[in-house]
Amino acid sequence: MEEVYRARRVVLRGAGGGFFRGILLYNAMKFDTLGLISKLVKFESVSADSSKAACARECAEFLSRTLAGLGFDSELMETGGNPVVFARRNCASGRPRARVLCYGHYDVQPADPLGKWKTPPFEPTVKDGKIWGRGTADNKGPFSCLLGGIAEFLSENPDADIDFGIAVEGEEEIGSGGISKLVETRPELFSQYDYMVLSDTSAASENRIIVTIGLRGMGGFEAVFRGPNTDVHSGMFGGAVYNPLRAMFEVCASLHTPDGLVNVPEFYEELPELSDWERGQIAASPFDESGIKAQLGLDFLAAQKGYSVPEAMRVLPTLEFSGAGGGYQGEGSKSIIPSECFCKISCRTVAGQDTDRALAAVKYAMLDRCPKGVKLSFIDNDSSGNAYFVDPKAEPRGERGMRLSKAFAAVDKCAEEVFGNPPLYLREGASIPLISAIKRRTGLDCVMAGLFSPDDNLHAPNEGFSLAMVERGTAYYKKFFGEISK
Repeated sequence: MEEVYRARRVVLRGAGGGFFRGILLYNAMKFDTLGLISKLVKFESVSADSSKAACARECAEFLSRTLAGLGFDSELMETGGNPVVFARRNCASGRPRARVLCYGHYDVQPADPLGKWKTPPFEPTVKDGKIWGRGTADNKGPFSCLLGGIAEFLSENPDADIDFGIAVEGEEEIGSGGISKLVETRPELFSQYDYMVLSDTSAASENRIIVTIGLRGMGGFEAVFRGPNTDVHSGMFGGAVYNPLRAMFEVCASLHTPDGLVNVPEFYEELPELSDWERGQIAASPFDESGIKAQLGLDFLAAQKGYSVPEAMRVLPTLEFSGAGGGYQGEGSKSIIPSECFCKISCRTVAGQDTDRALAAVKYAMLDRCPKGVKLSFIDNDSSGNAYFVDPKAEPRGERGMRLSKAFAAVDKCAEEVFGNPPLYLREGASIPLISAIKRRTGLDCVMAGLFSPDDNLHAPNEGFSLAMVERGTAYYKKFFGEISK
């Protein structure tokens, strides 16, 4: 542990090894967040690559030791894949003013293509105002800020009336299968807390954070169109045999209106109106439409009628085609009518929608529009999840609701003090299925104050994390826990 901290370690032990067992105090009261990020980046914890399972486990073990050094009871929970690090530290008084579960993930995306990196992806490099390396922004850097804030807060306030839980998974990048099993089989691990805190979402800039109040749900399927039982000669059978490719193109084209809306009955049935407050938050958020067009090589960004582009990206449901295939794919041409073809469809849903119901409506519409002579079947994706939404302005209900409301008030105050600007409250267009699963199973809401920036190259070569954000993120979380402990 000495390599992670800029101070001499003093271990205090209470009588009988009670609350003070393992608590670490530091003369300098300073946690080396950057040092922790550097240590974590060196672990090649790529969850998509089974050959890196040992690296992932080593990373989990390192995190567990780090948490134990901070006075947490920490363990590795086995779920059949990369283990979940679960740590707990309850307040000495037994009367917590807040019970907080902090979440992060230690797994990362593959570093490919390696030739595009300017620095070695698993050798942390500090230059040009950033620390570079795979996982620096997603999520080893932001999680280290969260952990650093906890460490500095506890070093100054060892008797603080907060019950802390920390859950760090190693399979977020491949669907969170392991920790999802824990949510279903051991919900009491999560339901004992008032709310979750995580930093695995985006900030507007180094000077303004975004509090994510909603995440889209997601589900999908593969649609298979079958015609004749084998490929047939287009000269002999063309005009009489309905081409499955033609059927697929016609059906898929029918799923959107010219205005960009999803043309499926009941798809929007449960969709609530966007509030004026939320529209104002979106309008106040930075959005460089010209820059996005230039980045993507486009001259036009589509948005559904009645909505701005950023609104369409954050708060509206979507139906997208993510892949298709069928017929001859080789060089030159081949005069056939193919036996079958397929397309892959994914839907992003929003609060108020049921993802499974929305997918069923799409399938029914496709079956209804599929022409005679072609059979249509579906292969479901392994998992789907509903959207998540929390209203920070809602009237609090019960003790848990009061504490959640206090947490959002703390976010407002601490963000203004540390970053110099009030936070923005926005929904995110992406999905984190685990968050909605925890809400469904345990009732826990989530305070998501993101720290990575749009230019941090998540999932891409040359991922980096701002040194300014390392300092401010740690300071923010230290202040946040101070506020909720009052």
